[in-house]
Amino acid sequence: MKKAYVIFRWELNKIFSNWHKTVTLFLLPAVLMMLALNIFPLLINYMSTGSFSKKPIVLVSAPQSFRDYVKETADANVYSYSDMSFREFSDLFNVTERFKKSLSGGTVICFFAPGDTDDSFDNAVSDYYKEIINGNNKAESEAVIYLGYDLNSLSGGLRARQFRQGVLEHYQSSLVDRLGGEYANTGSNLFSVDAFNPVTKLMDNRSTADESASRIVPGMLLIMMYYCVYSLVSDMFALERERGFWSKLKMTPVAPSHIFAGKIMAIMVIVSAATYITALLLFLTSWANTANDAMSLLPFGMMLTPFELFILIVTIPFTVFVMTAACISTVFSLNKIQDITINLQLPLVLFLADFFLQMFRGTRPMTAEYFIPMHNSLALISEAYMAQEKAWHVIAVLAVNTAAALLVLRSVYRKEDLYDKRKRHS
Repeated sequence: MKKAYVIFRWELNKIFSNWHKTVTLFLLPAVLMMLALNIFPLLINYMSTGSFSKKPIVLVSAPQSFRDYVKETADANVYSYSDMSFREFSDLFNVTERFKKSLSGGTVICFFAPGDTDDSFDNAVSDYYKEIINGNNKAESEAVIYLGYDLNSLSGGLRARQFRQGVLEHYQSSLVDRLGGEYANTGSNLFSVDAFNPVTKLMDNRSTADESASRIVPGMLLIMMYYCVYSLVSDMFALERERGFWSKLKMTPVAPSHIFAGKIMAIMVIVSAATYITALLLFLTSWANTANDAMSLLPFGMMLTPFELFILIVTIPFTVFVMTAACISTVFSLNKIQDITINLQLPLVLFLADFFLQMFRGTRPMTAEYFIPMHNSLALISEAYMAQEKAWHVIAVLAVNTAAALLVLRSVYRKEDLYDKRKRHS
């Protein structure tokens, strides 16, 4: 193993002595991921609305209680608003084509309706609580909040859903304290709506952020890992064979199996480190997104527990190991460098397809997915972000990837007759 360690250090020195390679492997993938995270939402918004700018939430007959809530609550201040009177809304609604065009452009309309009464929304809610105080247990509030958006508009739908969950639901909960009068004081004390509780703030946002992360992060990490692996395998194996350096290297006193081991260890360390850096930047991107934009791929508050973080850290090198073995097998199965390059790049298409399937799938990974090498890593990391991981899933993924890598490398060793050469060198 000492000779393998010498090869390992030699390969690391080759990378770190050339700043171009260092930047390409450690910073370029992470930077590209960050650009994708920021540009992709803009492109989606442009394809949905025809504009890069985000439109405000249109408030129709907004009551004073909602205006006060927006001023006092940080989550509500994330959005920009424009006001519209009931008459202006009626004029817009009556012109069908104009109304549809407005919604298809990503507009979200929030309409506060007091019901059949001609009174205001706030008075309708207050009257409801007065009826309850007077003993009318069958009282029903006629005040309704309508949220209008185009179902076919991706940006409009996402913003409407997040606005409803992040603002309207909390606003509705606050109405009893704002407008409940004596009913709100019965057997309880008024609470401050804008009181900041960091634990509650974190947990409220984490569920949304980690759900998005489970769809985005695993696929992005796998694409980045394979990009780095195939680049290094091409440099350490394919190009060395093309230049004839591989044949000279096998003539040294170091056994070919030790050369393989040293190079594989170098690839695993380099790619794992680059992936950890990318994962850290993805984490920081989430926490920098304080605006919590509905179109952001990583909303504010992404967080992993220590065990979930452990799963992410452990899964990465095992995934790199099986990717490296697969790329080495491709290199030694072909002779022409052009064929090798094309075949090494083809799996990127599969990983990209896996990424989009994960982004839009609505179900948890099936049991069989944990036994598919490389893809099982995506399933496991996704489960970790969703806090749905199981111990046997971790064991199965690590065991399957290790076994697959060893079997592939064993096939390459036999094909290249490395076992016999190792004996002669020893």
